[in-house]
Amino acid sequence: MELKRVGLVSLHTSPLETPGSADAGGLNVYVVALAEQLAALGYEPELITRAASPEHPQTGYTEAGVPVRFLQAGPREPVPKADLARHMYAFRDALRELPRFDILHSHYWLSGAAALAVAEQQGVPHIQSLHTVAALKNAHLAPGDRPEPVERLWGEQRLVQESAFTISSTVEEKTAVVESYGADPDRVLVIPPGVDRSLFHPAQGFGAAGGSIPGGSAPGGSAPDAQPLGGRAARTARPGILTLGRIQPLKGQDLAIRALATIPAERRPLLTIAGAPTPGEKKFERSLHTLVDDLGLGGDVVFVGTQTRQAAAALIRESALLLIPSHSETFGLVALEAAASGTPVIASNSTGTGSSVSHLSTGMLLPSREPAVWGRAIDALLSDPAGLASLSASAARHAELHTWRLTAELTVEAYRRALRL
Repeated sequence: MELKRVGLVSLHTSPLETPGSADAGGLNVYVVALAEQLAALGYEPELITRAASPEHPQTGYTEAGVPVRFLQAGPREPVPKADLARHMYAFRDALRELPRFDILHSHYWLSGAAALAVAEQQGVPHIQSLHTVAALKNAHLAPGDRPEPVERLWGEQRLVQESAFTISSTVEEKTAVVESYGADPDRVLVIPPGVDRSLFHPAQGFGAAGGSIPGGSAPGGSAPDAQPLGGRAARTARPGILTLGRIQPLKGQDLAIRALATIPAERRPLLTIAGAPTPGEKKFERSLHTLVDDLGLGGDVVFVGTQTRQAAAALIRESALLLIPSHSETFGLVALEAAASGTPVIASNSTGTGSSVSHLSTGMLLPSREPAVWGRAIDALLSDPAGLASLSASAARHAELHTWRLTAELTVEAYRRALRL
């Protein structure tokens, strides 16, 4: 069977949304990069999502010209992710009306729950990428966070058992899929993500021990969502450290703030928290501001909201360290983007980060979530300019091994295997 038309399904979030806003994150980066590389390889990919705004056209396009189909399924307005399951059948029916694809590749479980039935009806292979594994997330739940519902656990189990292949980003993700859902290990393929090194690259004067955070709001304040930082105007003598991603308990930004408080004031870096709260997490965002005030860190923390991809790249590039204090990560794409930027990462030694952070090569993996442990690690690295510069250089070399072209080529191999089943 010929492989030409590829449908990349992302029901719950538009591929064109800015990562770090609402439910947009690494998945959005992944599907766009994969689609554009598939097009560069001569295939005909289309990105398929739900129309979630009156402004969404019937068809949009990525920067490289890959079409994005916005299907009518439920109201043309944002719907909380927890409520999207009720619109899956409408999305399925709209997807069925599109010209037949040779492969349907779903991203996240909601997409697969709608697309698998279409693939089965049309006799085409279905590929599933979960991006986050509910069973894994529940096993590493943040205090007070809501566990993923049984409906999702059942849905993911069915998808990995009935799809032609499941694509995982890491060995840890594959292990979780096999052990938690009983997937056939021969039908779970590990394909690492890539990184756009034209966007994520070291700063001029690469090798210095970090700089300050460019632009942003006044320390302790906030910047509006989706506004790029205003160049390099706001500078301080101290280095800057960064968390970048959606604001939610899972991401653990509170640990970064508590760790900062353990560093002596005379050596304390400036912490920038970039990203916006996911729907329903405004309370958690407010708790972070309260924590900053309670710990007396008003002059040491800046909230800058959602950033464009270009502004996020600049933030990473000009930070001395990137922190990933997440309770769990399937991969942690931002860690690879930091490596390409020559910015070392300090991360929790949780699921997924072991594949995106190479301990003492691209950064540090910490086995503890104690703020004092994190504070000592941050302080030690920032107090050792030569060691930090060496880590920066090795991180950049590590990132050269990861390209979206390779990710796309390996994914095409999976497609071709599925067509031969």
